[in-house]
Amino acid sequence: MTTRFNTLFEPYLALTLSAFDNMKLVVAVLSEINEPYQCVEAKMSISPVNTSMETGYFVRWHEAWLFCGLTNSYCASIVLFTEIERIDMTSLTSLNIPVMTMQQVGFMCVESAHFDHC
Repeated sequence: MTTRFNTLFEPYLALTLSAFDNMKLVVAVLSEINEPYQCVEAKMSISPVNTSMETGYFVRWHEAWLFCGLTNSYCASIVLFTEIERIDMTSLTSLNIPVMTMQQVGFMCVESAHFDHC
């Protein structure tokens, strides 16, 4: 799954968008190739040793979990999340994210880059 993740998302891995924009980007990429996915908001422990919880956005894609960032993050990257045990599965809330075209994704990325440099 790591190879497939890298192949699909390599053009976007250096981007730092808001967590919600990352989720919209992931949805657009997966929809473009007709892959099934589920968008969720979930509580997760900050680290394996720190038990305090934060809320983040995830996209479940087959058996993989793509972490889009903490819900209050305005500068996050898309990450293949491998420490699934840190996600509180009882806190999952499904989200319905509108599907953007890849052209809209391009505009979103340009807008974000412009905003970052203003």
